[in-house]
Parts: sequence; C-alpha cells; structure tokens
Amino acid sequence: MKMANNFGRATKGVTGEGPRDHKSRLAQRTGEILKIASKEVISTHPSTTIKKTAGLMRDNDVRRLPVIHPGTKKLEGMITAIDIIDFLGGGEKYRIIERDFNGNFLSAVNSAIAKIMRPSQYLEQKASVEEVVDIMLDKKTSCIPVVAGRKDMQVVALVTERDILPKDDPDGLGVTVGEIMKKELITASLGMMLSDVSKIMVRNQIRRLPVIREDRLVGVVTSLDVLGYLEKGDFKGVGAEENLSTRVEEIMAENVVFLAPQEDLGEVVKLVRETGYGGFPVVEDDKVQGIITTTDVLRWVYRQ
Repeated sequence: MKMANNFGRATKGVTGEGPRDHKSRLAQRTGEILKIASKEVISTHPSTTIKKTAGLMRDNDVRRLPVIHPGTKKLEGMITAIDIIDFLGGGEKYRIIERDFNGNFLSAVNSAIAKIMRPSQYLEQKASVEEVVDIMLDKKTSCIPVVAGRKDMQVVALVTERDILPKDDPDGLGVTVGEIMKKELITASLGMMLSDVSKIMVRNQIRRLPVIREDRLVGVVTSLDVLGYLEKGDFKGVGAEENLSTRVEEIMAENVVFLAPQEDLGEVVKLVRETGYGGFPVVEDDKVQGIITTTDVLRWVYRQ
C-alpha cells in the first residue's frame, strides 16, 4: 500500500507570529469578492438526474453545485455531495427511495435532483470577503454562488473555501498543524458498508473519514468516493439494501496524503492548492493523531 509522505516537505516549527499578522495577505475589502471568485460557474439543472449529478461532481472535483433554471438562468437552489449521500442511506432523504420508488434503487438514482436539492446561500457581487467567511464558518458551507443582484438572481461566479485561504508564505502561518487539528477522530474500518459511511458523514456533516486497521492508517474514504460508486453504476441489483452493502475497501483511496503534527499550518494551504484535497489526516509514528481541513485553517486565520 502506497502513501504519499506529505510530498517530502521539511518540518517547520512555530515562528511566534499570530493570525492577525497575516491579515495583509487576505482580500477583505468590500467588493473584493469578484477578484477572488471563480468566473467558471459549474452548475446543474433541477431536472438533472441524481446519478448524473454525482458524475458531474466527480468529474469536476466539486462537492457543491448551484442549481440553475435552464430557461431563466436564475439560481434555484444548491445540491451537495452530502445531500446525495443522505439520499443513499445517510439520513432522512433515504426515505424517498422507499416512499416514492418502492425501494427501487435504480429508479431512485435516475430521478431528478429537484427531489433532494436544498435552498442556496448566496451573496451579491458587491459583498466583501468577510461576509463570505461568516457564511462559510457559521453556515458550514464550502461554496457560495455570487449573483449579479437579488432581482435577476443570475449567477456570475462561485466562491469557495480555497479562494479565501491565506496566500502561501515561506515563513508559514506561525502555528503548528497539531495545535489546530481536530483530535477527536471519526474513522471508518475496511469492513464498513456504504450505508454505514453514509450515515456517519451525514450525521456529523463531514466529507472524509480516515480508514483504520489495527490503529494504523490504511486509506481515506471521502464523499466523492461514495459518489464515484454511484457514477460508475456497477450496481448489485435493483434494491437499495443490496447496493448499499458495498464495503469501504472497495471504494476508498489508498494513496493518502498526510501531514505531521509539528508542521506549520501553512503546509496545509500548500497541499490544498497542489492536490485539490480539502483535508488531510495528521500522522505521527504511523498512527493517526487527528485531521486538519480547510475549514480549520479559515477558522484560525479569520476568527482568532
């Protein structure tokens, strides 16, 4: 089993510089949102099937898509990876399969996302980055559509957690990964089923689970791995239960990028930009000590 060793980076210690000293590297002025947001808006329509939407997320490495009316082009809602995982057995939306499709999994995944999408948070293009941060941290959303105005609701950009991360700094951010990481780990085992992972992700609103065997990290299973199973379409039958019995070891990623607790928090920013991942296990002496995510970085930088 191959694991990436945080790209061979050297360990850095604490420099003593606090988060306030890094504010100059963050876009914060009113109206700055369009300078950092992506103008390439990847979206979907209310009539797009759940299975196709899962594929769209996987192909574009995104976990949230604005749902736009195909005619008026107005923002109608948001569909997230967690919504789809909820539908796959993680939570209340799973009942839709029984209620509307008599337990027929194949029919259910080919139904429209209008059944499971949610109302969308959004910001007008005159908004500040501080408003973005408030929504992301308080509402726990990683992607916010930017609209031209409340009347037409035309989506002109998307702003994500990655857009508002601090800029790379050769001196780091002045705090170690171990000081900021979540130490109360929620993990998965190789024998867990897709239904088990779905429930854990939905109940805890998390997108990745380190996979542990005998106290050692052997892989990571993410929300996109679950969607990959749905996109692939190699189903075991028509019923929900038989399809959701797929084991974690069949869908998890074995090539794991991880960090050491003594590394500077700035290493997380660099890895996010290099890999596109939103979180990393923290490993010491071959054992997982915690997990660090983009949300953890943003909370430390903006809220300390």
